[in-house]
Amino acid sequence: MRTIIVILISVFSLSVYASNEDTLNLNIADAGEDIASAIREGNASKLANWFASTIELSVPGKKGSYSKTQAEMIMRDFFESYPPDSFTITAEGKSAAYSLYAIGSYVSGPNTFKTYYLIRKADTGFMLHILKFEEK
Repeated sequence: MRTIIVILISVFSLSVYASNEDTLNLNIADAGEDIASAIREGNASKLANWFASTIELSVPGKKGSYSKTQAEMIMRDFFESYPPDSFTITAEGKSAAYSLYAIGSYVSGPNTFKTYYLIRKADTGFMLHILKFEEK
């Protein structure tokens, strides 16, 4: 009888774990798509909704760790100087620690930027911790 109870508890625990894992993967994928969408639109406010309280940011002329507010202003200036023509993800991946990275290509007129971002799970959900635009 104890064996049956232990087996049932184990099966239930595994199904709950698998369900939580699927939900986390779905949420991180949604976060990644929302961030990519904000970049495609050149929408600094929408993008800033995903910023961690401090974000490592790199755009032409600015590189460092910035507060969420500072980073939003920097991205607003970047999008004004380099309005998006297109943004495509060329590679992405997930880690076991609930992180998602993406590498892409951001095109603005004659300028093309290699783009990289990293999303990590935080207490309040998924947050953007690193965002880089490097001119090719």
